[in-house]
Amino acid sequence: MSNRFSVVAALMSALAAIGCALVIYGCLLEQQFQLHLLQTSGIAGLDAYLAKVASHQLSFASFMVESLSGDGYARSAFVQGVGFWLVFVLTPVAALISACALAVRNRTISRLRLVAAH
Repeated sequence: MSNRFSVVAALMSALAAIGCALVIYGCLLEQQFQLHLLQTSGIAGLDAYLAKVASHQLSFASFMVESLSGDGYARSAFVQGVGFWLVFVLTPVAALISACALAVRNRTISRLRLVAAH
């Protein structure tokens, strides 16, 4: 039982770690894009881009939905959104499914033991 739990916990940790890495990579990608914009278009181009980003503020849930729908303002927002989906949606859902599967399995084993004892 504990061996299976440790495998499930390791898989959930890996899924969350990949999501965190994608969020961090998305932030680094955004900084690289801004630096490139500064080098090619100067301060005026960067200020125009930052004004567009500032006017495009969304709630966290809206940002996550927009990141997957393709309506995001930058590729880096897409990468960050995928990372947030992994961390805040897929990891908890996978953990819940695994916990339910383990609980059903344990209940079935307990019932089989009771039947065998009678």
